[in-house]
Amino acid sequence: MAATDIRSMAVLHVDDQIEAAPDELIEAMIGFEERFGGLWYPVIGFNGMEYGLAGDVVVHRSPLGLAFTGIVDGDWTWGVDILADGRTAMGPGRWSYRVIDRSVEQRLESHAMLVTVSGWFHRTFTCHTPREVVPVVDERRLPQRVPEATGPTESWWLDDDAGVAVQAQLSAWPQDRDAWTIRYFTRAPAQAADANPVVFGATIHETVPALWCALCSHQVEPGGICHRPRS
Repeated sequence: MAATDIRSMAVLHVDDQIEAAPDELIEAMIGFEERFGGLWYPVIGFNGMEYGLAGDVVVHRSPLGLAFTGIVDGDWTWGVDILADGRTAMGPGRWSYRVIDRSVEQRLESHAMLVTVSGWFHRTFTCHTPREVVPVVDERRLPQRVPEATGPTESWWLDDDAGVAVQAQLSAWPQDRDAWTIRYFTRAPAQAADANPVVFGATIHETVPALWCALCSHQVEPGGICHRPRS
């Protein structure tokens, strides 16, 4: 959408009332549309991530303040809001509304990381933590942190020379605790043997081998190694 169209059409929807949208949110929508509008790419599934206002220039009051919906997450099949400060947030189904990414740029970096290593061998774990508590507490066993790809609900560590990457990703947040998926990626299958001591040594929270790999869309035997063929 052109900036002139956004300025002329943008409104604030509060309950049943329609008001003029604040200038701050109008400029945020314009900036978002100019940088990301029309962007589309797949991550895990085939639906893809869709970026852009698509003619919807309505600002609403979210539980975290004023926001507009600018992303459709194909893997979640759910809309993602952009908050006034640039963070993203969503509340799929009956789960609480919460911040997902600290910025759209961080979201893109985290997706790029996953796409880059998704064809590597990997072991998958499930970890449960108290609400809004990240699962990793001791990073000494892990590769170097990737700060540009790390946010409130996803963390990345990478040693590209050694061919090892670790991802901790929030996968569910029902009721009073969070469920995280931890993936240990390696270029060579033999390296995956290090997954258990590294992952179990990095967290004090309840962590077990996952029985389902969302990347490969199949069940996994405990301790099994997956390898997703590149398309």
